[in-house]
Order: sequence, then structure tokens, then C-alpha cells
Amino acid sequence: MRHRFTAKHSGQLDKLIADQTPLSRKHGRKILEAGGVRVDGQITTFAAHKVNKGALIEVRVASTTNPTLDFEICHRDESIIVVNKPAGVPTQATRQDRSHNLYAQLQSQEDYVGLHHRLDTPTSGLVLFTINQRANQAIADAFRTHKVERTYQLVVVGDPGESGTWAESIDDKEATTRFRRLHTQGGMSLLEATLETGRTHQIRIHAAGATHPVVGDRRHGGAAGRLWNRLGLHANRLSFVHPMSGETITVNAPIPSDLQALWVSAGWVQAHQCSPKTAVD
Repeated sequence: MRHRFTAKHSGQLDKLIADQTPLSRKHGRKILEAGGVRVDGQITTFAAHKVNKGALIEVRVASTTNPTLDFEICHRDESIIVVNKPAGVPTQATRQDRSHNLYAQLQSQEDYVGLHHRLDTPTSGLVLFTINQRANQAIADAFRTHKVERTYQLVVVGDPGESGTWAESIDDKEATTRFRRLHTQGGMSLLEATLETGRTHQIRIHAAGATHPVVGDRRHGGAAGRLWNRLGLHANRLSFVHPMSGETITVNAPIPSDLQALWVSAGWVQAHQCSPKTAVD
């Protein structure tokens, strides 16, 4: 991909790129460092290079072997971005691949991205990032004190009851998951679960330990892992107090198309749209 434009005014090269192309300033600097920018035909690698009005600027965005991730932004403002992560996409870099993940994708598009929590790779749903460093402390504190409400929907084998609490420790650390049954049918139950702690694979481990493994869980679910072609777990709602405005923001994500038939098999499907809501309209 190539962007070609004439500088409308004099200024610093990376800022001109951000002003006159869809690229963020950070992404523009990366392309500069890689030798992908020419000013009046000459390769220029310094972001602070002063450009005169009327200069011809060419920006060549190199193709990559890692395809651009396809994800939905469910909420965005000057400080916060909430993304609906597809199943199979890591939230952050893994040992096997440091570039094909949600965090890296956002970093390539935004001037700043702060990572505060994650979802397991096979889990779909909402992940919150900060895009303003001034929001970091408040959001970090909210996660640490469990004031960010994270709600999941999942389909499990059997019927664990109308509601309950799973409180078995994980790796010798306290872990608490609360659930309520939304429906049960055909030897499966659709549950809504909320987290009071944030341990790795917490819902999956708790459900399996209670002998009601998540359908499609190939790591913890035993035979249940073969009942569906992906993990039947979706982070469908996030609620938090906005660090700048003080408003309560609630963001919902619809059940993905590759889970809807499973949800119907368990007796019910929630079909709300991916949309933010505030406590004050």
C-alpha cells in the first residue's frame, strides 16, 4: 500500500504523515525507521525531519506475512478502547508468535496502548485497553480491586444448578467464580458467569473441577472438548467507571456466529448488539 501527498504546510515529518494519511504517528515512525518514506524522492528515516510546504511525500506500507486481524471495536473514546476479540487470536504476544495478536495490532494503529487484562486465546469477547496514559492508574486500580465487572456466557455439560459459586483455589491462589443458569436443555446448560478474581483459565478450570466442563474445552474439558469445534466461552459484557468522566460505561458484545447454534442447543441465545451504554443518557 502506498500513500502519496503534498505537504499542506511545513512541519515535522511524522506529524505530517499522521495529519495527511490514515496512519497513526506511531505507525508512521515505524515505517520511517524501516526506510519506507521518501521526501521529494529521497529516503528519509528521521521522524523529526523538517519538511517544507509543498514537498512530495511518499509512504510505502510494506506487506506482511501476518494478515491484519479482523475485530470489532465496541467502544472508543479519548481514553478507552474496548475490542471484541475473535476466538483463536491471542490477546498479547506468545512464544510462538510475537506479532499476530490483538495488542500488537492495536499498537500498530494507535499512538499509545495500555494492556490491563487478557482473554485466553480460544475465548472470544471483550477486552479493554487504555489509549491515554492518564487513564492507566485508575483502570489498573479498578482491575486490581475487582471494580471492572466482567461477565461471560458459556455452555457446559450437564446442569450445575440454578446458581452457585466455584471457589477452588488455582495454583494455590484464591479464585472465585459466580454463576447463574440461563437455561438447560439436551444435557447442556447455558450459564452466565462473573469473576471475582482473574486467574488464568479460571472459568474453564472451575467448571471442569465441578464436573461440568465447558463444551469445546480441549485443554481442561476431556471428552467435552470434542463436542464443539471451538471453546464455548464468550466474554459478553464489561462494566466500569470511566476514569475521566466518572460515568459508568457498560459494553455488550453479541454471541459470535460460530457459537449461536451451540447456544440454541442449550436452549436460549442472547442476540443483543455490540454497543456501549452509559448510566447517564
